[in-house]
Amino acid sequence: MIYACTNDTDLDELIGTQYWEGQRLSFHYGPLVQAMKAGEELVLENSAALSAFMLAKVRLMLGAMIIEDTSEEIYPHDGFRLTLG
Repeated sequence: MIYACTNDTDLDELIGTQYWEGQRLSFHYGPLVQAMKAGEELVLENSAALSAFMLAKVRLMLGAMIIEDTSEEIYPHDGFRLTLG
């Protein structure tokens, strides 16, 4: 999976966001969580556009994480890899 980063890329974009689907609140997984769950490689293209602080946050998310909006615990699948491009 390839994701193109910009100066505005934030954690919500990478982890996911909530949205209304009819009258119920749903959660759409971002590319980081999708790749972690599926055991895929995630290539963050143009990662140089990310601030050092944002890159540090991404690195912290590579282990187990809790999605606050859903209280779901996410553990990286064995095949998951993150590549900064």
